[in-house]
Amino acid sequence: MYKIAVIPGDGIGKEVMEATLHVLEAIDVEFDYIFADAGDEYMEKTGVALPQETVDIVKSSQACLFGAAGESAADVIVKMRQELDLYVNLRPVKSYPGTKSLFDNLDFVIVRENTEGLYIGLEEETEEGATAL
Repeated sequence: MYKIAVIPGDGIGKEVMEATLHVLEAIDVEFDYIFADAGDEYMEKTGVALPQETVDIVKSSQACLFGAAGESAADVIVKMRQELDLYVNLRPVKSYPGTKSLFDNLDFVIVRENTEGLYIGLEEETEEGATAL
């Protein structure tokens, strides 16, 4: 059995998570879902967007499913990436036979860095506008 942290988050994240769990139940693999809170709605209730309890649940799980975050996205997603050292986001792109696509021979992966650059949050407003380091 695989221990999976589930964070529905905000807005459409809850709908997406419900559909995701429905799909996972259809496969022949056993999961132990541990639900956790994060996001705008949780912050409205508690004043914190990402509680330490949620981070601990994710750290003790074998995988994490995260739905969506609203205005608190930087406080949730970026902090989670930093806490867990999730420095890369892999985005596979592939076209499959029998499906409509602009190109029928795509098969590559986009590698996106997730914790440096704009994600470190060193930003300030200046007289000329704003800067992000």
